[in-house]
Amino acid sequence: MIYDVIIIWAWAAGLFAGINLPKNYKKLILEKNKNPWVKVLLSGWERANVSNIDIEAERDYFSQNKKFLLWVFAKYNNWDLQSFFAENWVNIVEEDRWRLILESWDSRELLDLLVKKVRENKCEIKGNCDVKKIIPLSQPFPQGEKGVLFEIQTKDQQKFLVKNVIVSTGWKSFFQVWTTWEWYNFAKNFWLKVISPTRALCWLTTKKDFKELSGSSLNCEIILKDKNSLAPLSGGNKGIIYREFWPLLFTHFWISWPIVFNTSNALWEYLNYINIEWETDKIKYILENIKVELRINPKDSTKKINKFFEEELKNEELIEFGLQDWRSWREAKATGWWIDLNELDKNLMVKKVPWLYFIWEVVDVVWKTGWFNLQWAFSSGYVCGKSFKNN
Repeated sequence: MIYDVIIIWAWAAGLFAGINLPKNYKKLILEKNKNPWVKVLLSGWERANVSNIDIEAERDYFSQNKKFLLWVFAKYNNWDLQSFFAENWVNIVEEDRWRLILESWDSRELLDLLVKKVRENKCEIKGNCDVKKIIPLSQPFPQGEKGVLFEIQTKDQQKFLVKNVIVSTGWKSFFQVWTTWEWYNFAKNFWLKVISPTRALCWLTTKKDFKELSGSSLNCEIILKDKNSLAPLSGGNKGIIYREFWPLLFTHFWISWPIVFNTSNALWEYLNYINIEWETDKIKYILENIKVELRINPKDSTKKINKFFEEELKNEELIEFGLQDWRSWREAKATGWWIDLNELDKNLMVKKVPWLYFIWEVVDVVWKTGWFNLQWAFSSGYVCGKSFKNN
């Protein structure tokens, strides 16, 4: 049997690609986990976050190729996604910071809808399929027939023949659903340019000991700086790499909460931008050159925090300290960067390997915290799925 399309991993992007493929195609989704939908159930801490009302691709996503993001979101955006849910009688409500979530607060409702739509589109789902190899075969199809034949091999020696492959996997983060490094080596085997991976949406460890403040929080503006650079990503404003206003939490030797998750992404994006490739070199550069400034209003802060930073706050409302590293992979909420978007065409097909596609977290796109992750999953899955035409 030869499939028209096989999608690897039944997460939100893969399921949505399956929903939008032509109905008359023979389609299969292979999932590594026993339960193909376990990652979807984790969305929004099982409350089913779906998107955000206020999305600007260049502001809310990190990538080395943001023009590519503009193309994808022009094809399918947050308003299109809201229409999809409305058409399927699933109610969406708005939380703080314009975040969109299912009214039921139940990720199973999201999962049930996606699986229902996939099956309505005659797309098969098969669990316990740990894909180990994707081999393009030398024998082409007859002239005029779309697709290059691939053989997909699983850990338990199953083999599948297919014309088109959509890779919709996660990477190193979310170890609890068996994510791995395997796809890094796979991409390299196809001679694809891979941008150095990172622990995305992660806490940052500091040089300064904040043990006395552990558990304390405040509203502040965080300013990430490179003391030796004009920081071109932010317009060359006194070395500023990134800035944002939001609550921040002190925890021993690291800082946390969404403002820090976003800052951690901006830091890695910047280090890639200035061509520091290897993680050891990145850490060295951080230790020597990167600093954080917190602009606070002592009147809005606690006595404990004001006393701790008493010297720094004497003359100005600015706290400064150095960084050491990101926290561990086990604490990262996503994996950043990976396959360079320049390796793909506008339908997310690999230019060097026709009929092989990469979507969602497997490519050079990371998002801010605030329910932006599933929007990228749905948008990339939609654009890829709709690029296939009915025979």
